[in-house]
Amino acid sequence: MTRTTLAAVLDWFSVPEFVMTLRRNAPMWLTVLTYHRVAPAGAASTLDDGVFDVTQGLLERQLSFVCRWFEAVGLDDLLLFAQGRKRLPNNAALVTFDDGYRDNHDFALPILRRYGIRATFFVATDYVERRRLFWWDRIALAMKRSVLDRIEIDYPERTVLPLAGASERSRSIRRVQRFVKITPGLDLERFMSGVERAAGARLEPPEERSLADETVMTWDHVVALRRAGMDVQSHTQTHRVLQTLDAAQLAQELRGSRTALERVLGEPVRAISYPVGNPVSSTPHVRRAVRRAGYELGFSNGTGMSVLHAFDPLDVRRVSMDLSLGDRYFRAALALPWLGY
Repeated sequence: MTRTTLAAVLDWFSVPEFVMTLRRNAPMWLTVLTYHRVAPAGAASTLDDGVFDVTQGLLERQLSFVCRWFEAVGLDDLLLFAQGRKRLPNNAALVTFDDGYRDNHDFALPILRRYGIRATFFVATDYVERRRLFWWDRIALAMKRSVLDRIEIDYPERTVLPLAGASERSRSIRRVQRFVKITPGLDLERFMSGVERAAGARLEPPEERSLADETVMTWDHVVALRRAGMDVQSHTQTHRVLQTLDAAQLAQELRGSRTALERVLGEPVRAISYPVGNPVSSTPHVRRAVRRAGYELGFSNGTGMSVLHAFDPLDVRRVSMDLSLGDRYFRAALALPWLGY
C-alpha cells in the first residue's frame, strides 16, 4: 500500500482530525508548506507541468485546513525562535512559495489575504531582473515543441531522448532537467542551446521575454507582495543547485540574489530556500557559504517537518505540495508527518 493510499484510508476514518485535535496541545513540530505554481482551472501549459502544485480551489481548501488546525506564523516569528527569543505557538505552520511565478501574485495573494496568512515568497532574482524563462520551463518548452520522435544531445554526455509519446516525452524532459540538477560545473547556456538545437525549437529573445512577462513576476509584483504584508526572500540568482557550483559561483548566487532583493525592497534579506530543495547538512562547504552570505534561515524541501527540540535554522524542513495528491493526502500528511513524501 502506498503512502497516498494509506492517507486516503486514514482520512476516510477521520484519523487526521483526531490526530490534529491531539496536536493542538503538543508543541512538537514546525510545519512548512512549499508551493511553486497555482494552476488556473482548465489551463494547459506549454511550459513545465511539474511545478503546478495546486489549483486556486485546492489552495483555498488547503489554507482553510491550515487556519482551522494550525497557528499560522510569519518569517519574523521563525527568526525570533531561531535566535532563542520567542517560542512558537503549538502546531505552528509557515506557508511558502518558491521561484517567483506571476500566478503567485495574481492567484495566491488574494487567497492568502482572505485567510490572513503571511506567506514567504522565495524569488530567483535573475529571471525577474532579466525577463527570462526559468531554465526548467525553457527545457520543457523546447521538448514539447519538437516534432521529432527522438533527439540526441552531446553535452554534458551523449544522450538519446525519445519523444514519440506523451509519457516518453515527459520522462525525457525530466531526464534533461536532471542534468542541470546534478552536473557539477555545467555551462547552462551551452547546455540549453544544445537542447533547443537538438529539438529544432530555438527560443528567440523577443518570444522568451513575452513568455516571461506572462509567467514570471516583475519587480513591481515583488514589491506588491511585500506591501501586502508578505515576506520576500532569496531563492538564489539563477536557481542553480548549490552543491553543483564552485566557490566563486556559490558566493555569487547567494550574495547576488540577496543584494538585488535588498535594493528593491529596502530591507534586510535573511532567509533562503535552496533550489531543488537539497539540504546542506551533508555539504559543510555549502552551509558555510550560506552563513557567510548573511542568511540566518535556510529551507530545504521535500524533507518533512522540523522537530522543534532539534531545530536547525539552516536546514528548515518543508513539505512538498503536489497537484496529483489531492485533499485526503494533504490532510493526512499534515496530521501524520511520516506520511509526507
